[in-house]
Amino acid sequence: MENDQQANPLSEVLTEKELLDLFGLKKTFLDRLRRNRQFPFCKVSPYVRFYLVKDVRDYIESKRVVLNKD
Repeated sequence: MENDQQANPLSEVLTEKELLDLFGLKKTFLDRLRRNRQFPFCKVSPYVRFYLVKDVRDYIESKRVVLNKD
């Protein structure tokens, strides 16, 4: 049996609205990250952008803070 991602490759892509809703972000915050080239995206047109789930995961992992348990 195939998993959902193999059956639907678009499940690995988020719209801007999906990304904002998923993380509770403000559009202005995401715009600033994009303008400063701190967050990867796929520009389809001047007003349409998509985000790869892998890129979102990588970004989140790069911001991870690990506390020392000493």
